[in-house]
Amino acid sequence: MLSNERMTKIALFGTKDTMKDTIEVLHSLKIIHIVDFKDQDETFQIGKPLGEVSKFSEILLSIRSILSSFDIRPDNIKETYSKREITRELELDVLKTEKEIKELNEKISKINSVLVEIDKLKSIGDLENVGFEKNFLKSFNNVITSKSLLESQLIKFKNRLDTIIKEKSSYLLQYEDFLSSEIDKMEAPLRFSTTTNTFLVEGWIPESKFEILEGIIKKKFSDRVHLEKVKYSDEEAVPVEFKHPAPVKPFELLLDLFEYPKNKEIDPTFAIFITFPLFYGIMLGDIGYGLVIFLSSILLKMKFKTEGWKMLLGILEYSSLYTIVFGFIDGEFFGLDIFKLLGIEEIFGINLPLIDRIVDFMPVLIMSIIIGIFHVLLGLILGFINVNKAHGLKEAVLEKGSWIILIFSIISLAAGNYISNYFIYVGGALLLISLVLLVIGEGFIGLIEIFGIMSNILSYVRLMAIGLSSVGVAIVINSIVLDIIMPKGGIFVPLGYIVLVVGHIGNIMLGILASFLHALRLHYVEFFTKFYEGGGIKFKPFGIKY
Repeated sequence: MLSNERMTKIALFGTKDTMKDTIEVLHSLKIIHIVDFKDQDETFQIGKPLGEVSKFSEILLSIRSILSSFDIRPDNIKETYSKREITRELELDVLKTEKEIKELNEKISKINSVLVEIDKLKSIGDLENVGFEKNFLKSFNNVITSKSLLESQLIKFKNRLDTIIKEKSSYLLQYEDFLSSEIDKMEAPLRFSTTTNTFLVEGWIPESKFEILEGIIKKKFSDRVHLEKVKYSDEEAVPVEFKHPAPVKPFELLLDLFEYPKNKEIDPTFAIFITFPLFYGIMLGDIGYGLVIFLSSILLKMKFKTEGWKMLLGILEYSSLYTIVFGFIDGEFFGLDIFKLLGIEEIFGINLPLIDRIVDFMPVLIMSIIIGIFHVLLGLILGFINVNKAHGLKEAVLEKGSWIILIFSIISLAAGNYISNYFIYVGGALLLISLVLLVIGEGFIGLIEIFGIMSNILSYVRLMAIGLSSVGVAIVINSIVLDIIMPKGGIFVPLGYIVLVVGHIGNIMLGILASFLHALRLHYVEFFTKFYEGGGIKFKPFGIKY
């Protein structure tokens, strides 16, 4: 796979007195994917953790509980902080802070409950003639009038809580980061093989970084720790690390949601980078909707800093550009004919819009099927390469080549109706060859599976169907507002604007969801099944939090 880092398997072994320092080095470099040791016997045992992991874990859980309760994240904090050592004072301070926050939250909750009950009570005047004693009425009145006092006390507790969070935020983040890092290092020996006096750790590193690691180990430990390359079989699972350019990187998320490719499989990320936004744009295809999604993605990127959100919003941002492009092709702006509004009928002799999806749906239908044919064909070609690499040319021809020839026969037969009868003869010959190869490779059951591949291709009709449903809803919203509500005048004018905004926001949300899910389905079900096996392991360097 050209888009993967080449991996090298290594073994690192030395005396136990160097194990802690070795862990420190590996943790700081963040380049080794450790393979956990599992096969214990009388000589080789799983290592024991370093230090008081349980105590550190308890403190970390307390800190994370506070951080999650108040949505405290590094991007929300302006103060800088530096790591320090774990002390008894830290432990006591964290426990004290947790206890104080808990007590304040309980008081706030109780006051809120009382205030709700007070609001339910009726005026004291309703009870004056019922026969209650004056002392009771006075006490009852005191409860009613205590509301303002309780509210001021509530504000006091909330301010105290805000002060604690503001004072402790950077401090807690400092130790959350530090403790998780320390626990990671302490628990590292649980992944090692150890004897009475030595330790051994196996793992994978990018081939380009082997010499860097080798140089650091020699300089730090001399002959006390040894680093060697290890031979491995073709069947052994090799972790995968992508090296995609920045525009392609967000689409790695779609493989993360599915399965990572095996080391020797073709990485489909670049293909997804091209086709996923294309399908998305064809289905949504509206200039206004595309601009809203584009601007929203940029704004949300500033708020959500986690890797997953950044990748998802990156996909939507890139897909929205295709949505705008197809919006110009379809001439749609929030369901309105943008060229008609601007009084533009043609440019350079070309009638606009190029396609009117509502009127000229047949060209869109044909385009959808053609896209399906070539997308499935691409999947089969990638599958041919994978099988050829793993099992040889004969298997590739019988398993994937037969289907590729079948697709070309369909293309030739279709071309014969429009170009020349010559293509009909070529298509017939290719069809016969493909059927023979199918029977040889898969038996007569292969002939039945022809209906399956035809179903895969026809599934791309959803590119037209989802698009029509989206523009149809937009047109209905515009018609209701412009033809029914606003002509009534008066208060109905602002009401019409509200309906227009709410309606299009709802349609945009539906469009985002439907276009995303259906584009995803076309890749996972129609495309991946032709070549992609998955089941690979993601490269996870020791020292990086996931």
